[in-house]
Order: sequence, then C-alpha cells, then structure tokens
Amino acid sequence: MSLDFWRNVSVVWISIHVIILCLIPAALAYFAVRGMNWLLSKTGEGFAKAQDVSRQVNQRSEAFSARIAAPVIAAHSKAARVKKTVESIFRQASPGWTTKQ
Repeated sequence: MSLDFWRNVSVVWISIHVIILCLIPAALAYFAVRGMNWLLSKTGEGFAKAQDVSRQVNQRSEAFSARIAAPVIAAHSKAARVKKTVESIFRQASPGWTTKQ
C-alpha cells in the first residue's frame, strides 16, 4: 500500500469526523427552533388570558378607586367652598383681613 492510499483514507476519515461534528450543532439548532415554536404556540394563549385578566383587574381597581375617592373629593370641595365663602364674607367686612397669617 502506497502513501496515496493512506492519504485518501485519512481525507475520508477527517471528512467523516467534520460532517459528524457539524451535524450535532445543526441538529441541536433544529430542535431548539422547533422547541421555541412549540413554546410560543402554547404561551400565546396564556399571554392572551393573562392580558385579559390584567385588563379586568385594571378596570375594577379604577372603578373601586373612583368609588372610594368620590366622597373624599366631595368633602374637600365642600370644605374649600366654605373656606372661600368665609374669606369673602370677612374680606367684605374688613378689607385688610386675610386667612393667611
């Protein structure tokens, strides 16, 4: 057997190793992509449900906070109206008098 034969065998042997070593990352990438597609298809439904629940929570909390804040705002506006009325009465009676001292 000559050196040419062993050279050809070694080229084929190295080529087989390179092909195998390139197939492993290619197969891993293929299955990673398939897994991500599967995961995205399953999580899309879950994210839609989560978004719906989040919207409902937001609407209910807005309604609840408006219901709680309404009496506070009304009381504050009445107090401000009374304060302005008292200031205007005393300002008309005494031009130099103010509530800020």
